[in-house]
Amino acid sequence: MTTVDDPAGQHPGRFSTYRCGTGAAIDPSRVFALVVGIETYDVSHRWDLAGAARDAERFAGWLTGPAGVPAGNVRLLLSPLGRPGGDRARRKHQRPTQENVERALFKELPSCDGDLLWLYWAGHGYLDASHQLLLPYADATQNFTSHLNLEAALRWWKSNRLPNGRFHRQIAIGDACRVDAAGAAKLAFGPSEYGPGRTDPKRRQFRLYASHAGEAAQNLADRGAGRFTETLLQHLQEETLEAAVANLAGIARSVQTDLQLLRQQGLAWQEPQFIIDRDWSGSAIFGDRWKDPGDHGPRAPGLDQRAWTDLGTLLRGRDIPPFTYDAYLWAFEVTGCAPPAHRSLPAGELTEIARDLDNRHGGRPDLPLTLPFVRHLAERSDDAQWAEEARTWVDATRSRLDAAPVPAPPAPAPEGTSLHVRLAEDSEADGVLWVRMWLYRRAAFEAVWESEHPLRMAEIRTRLGEQLLARSADLPGRIEFHVPQDLLTEAFECWRLPIGRRGKTIELGCQYEVLVRCPDERTGITRDQWRRKWQWLKQHGGEHPRAVRELCDDDVFAELAVSLQEPGPPVCVLAEVSDRLLVETLDALLDAGVPIAVWPRGGATDDAGLSAVLAAGRVDGRHVGIDVRRLPAVLKRLRIPGPERQEVRTSPQSLVLLWDDPERVPERRSLS
Repeated sequence: MTTVDDPAGQHPGRFSTYRCGTGAAIDPSRVFALVVGIETYDVSHRWDLAGAARDAERFAGWLTGPAGVPAGNVRLLLSPLGRPGGDRARRKHQRPTQENVERALFKELPSCDGDLLWLYWAGHGYLDASHQLLLPYADATQNFTSHLNLEAALRWWKSNRLPNGRFHRQIAIGDACRVDAAGAAKLAFGPSEYGPGRTDPKRRQFRLYASHAGEAAQNLADRGAGRFTETLLQHLQEETLEAAVANLAGIARSVQTDLQLLRQQGLAWQEPQFIIDRDWSGSAIFGDRWKDPGDHGPRAPGLDQRAWTDLGTLLRGRDIPPFTYDAYLWAFEVTGCAPPAHRSLPAGELTEIARDLDNRHGGRPDLPLTLPFVRHLAERSDDAQWAEEARTWVDATRSRLDAAPVPAPPAPAPEGTSLHVRLAEDSEADGVLWVRMWLYRRAAFEAVWESEHPLRMAEIRTRLGEQLLARSADLPGRIEFHVPQDLLTEAFECWRLPIGRRGKTIELGCQYEVLVRCPDERTGITRDQWRRKWQWLKQHGGEHPRAVRELCDDDVFAELAVSLQEPGPPVCVLAEVSDRLLVETLDALLDAGVPIAVWPRGGATDDAGLSAVLAAGRVDGRHVGIDVRRLPAVLKRLRIPGPERQEVRTSPQSLVLLWDDPERVPERRSLS
């Protein structure tokens, strides 16, 4: 059994005990820990994660130092990179393989007579379909990605599988990504459960994650540290055990605040999340503090019967409108609540969504979550009469319940100017194209240029450059090429035009969001499917777990279009297919009405997958998973060369973005 040294020579007797709400005293000698740091994995050298083992050593150092936990109570498992001291650590500490971790976690530690368990893990992480955190072991491989299912392990630790009276406080800290495992198609995560048991209500758990669901945890390779752990240890370093345990929620909030400031400075992207004693359906039990079961803390007030009666009349028969998920998310934001991790709307109609919000525990006891939700819907509605009725309902309900004023929701982000370039084949000659260009600005199309005869591609580039130079007073941020399907292979984003200073050539994809479109291919019944999918995207947002579908060669078959054509998701396909199957794949996407797709020019490679590349390019400074609605900006950012792109194996400059918005199609007539 591997333990850690006690370099500070601390004696547990120096530290006062902490008495928790159950009445049982917790002192440092009755605290145990499993601390894991994995920098190298058997699966691939590309998984190397400099700093994870060092973070684990530093966390163990806090436990055995300021916290006063006996060194023999801490199981430290490391898989360090080859660095100064790394070989010594590798020889001294057991490697976090499946056998070693599960022996420590499910055999050795449960046999200890303790009050408080710490579980710290630094390494890679994925979320399964049930949003459980999967933490690959050091001996994981592509064909068998052995892992710890953290949520399943915590269920085991909260059950009656433990001897009665032991470990009534449990703290789990994960400095790991929480990205969708479905995006790692080359890995083989199998099921991982650790045996049934009944939940023991006397045991309470505190979980602190480095990021929200869908986010990647930032690693500072140059410092050999995780951004989250570095920030957390700054707050823990001077804390004694009793102070840290008593104020865990306060420490977590301080870490969140620090990361928020770093995000505002562009130095961080993740948003840590902590969860205290939620049941396994996701409902909050103890709010946001260590509290006794009888103390549920502040709860957002619910609607009264009159409010529900009037709301039922207001919402009856109405389809889910655009921006409903935005309204749902804003209700949590304005009331100080953490939104559900699954990033999707509750099932059902508007009334069911409102009822879901009304059942939530809010961070403010003076504002029901349903009020800002309905207010947001009203402000975004195109139905002026309904919007006025919704505002009236919000004001009347707020006044009757004596609730706080409902702030105005944020206005939608203004849509920038875009240049639309339509290319049409000539019916009589090969190799030439008819061209027409429009500007889209202030919610309207304006025709700006049209060719008098069909042009060759070199002349089209010249005319495009002239139009861009002529628009210096109102530069477009986006160029959309409306093309026949056969022209999807043209590398528009790589066109170099003499539009820079002193006529210097500039690559379009580094200066503008460059998209390709095929609106003329949206004919027959596929036109309605195309529009319905886009409407679903507007309703449910771009981070819905079903919004994106990934395809590889094995997924391409004769009936692929049928499998993609349902009215809702998927709205985006990541087509990581070989060049020989690309035409067949694009045919299926267009036949199914899929409006958005990304694929690599020249076909898929064995390097980093599309989802990993797109996640690395996330530009909102917070969440690093894929948000479909941000893909144009993500692709532009990825196309700009820089040192941070060096570790991306799939060349971002080679990615194509099909972005076919049915609501942004200019006048359609034959150019020839």
